[in-house]
Amino acid sequence: MNLVKLLANNWQPIAIIALVGTGLAVSHHQGYKSAFAKQQAVIDKMEKDKAQALLLSAQNYARELEQARAEAKKYEVKAHAVGMALAKKQAEVSRLKTENKKEIENVLTQDRKNASGNCIDGFGHHGLQLYNRALGYGN
Repeated sequence: MNLVKLLANNWQPIAIIALVGTGLAVSHHQGYKSAFAKQQAVIDKMEKDKAQALLLSAQNYARELEQARAEAKKYEVKAHAVGMALAKKQAEVSRLKTENKKEIENVLTQDRKNASGNCIDGFGHHGLQLYNRALGYGN
């Protein structure tokens, strides 16, 4: 019964302590909710920034990839043109080589015919003219 008397006689300080305790608990809970909301806002902003950065990175990568493809295409066209020019030059070299072989044979035949077979190959009149032309000394 002592406890009932104590509570009955001191109910006002006990009520004040209970109200203050409840106020502190509510205040603590509100502070926790406020801090949680602030932190969640920071997290949301960071996630949004991350998504924007990833999107920007993907866009930059796509642009750079397209530029690389365009440059590769440009070099492919250039390589094709160079290849065609090379094939043309190789055909010309082959033609000139064949012409030179025929001309050498003709010159040697003419020199042998003019010298009645007493000519050292390449040192007749026509052969010397061919050497002079090959060395760039006129026609």
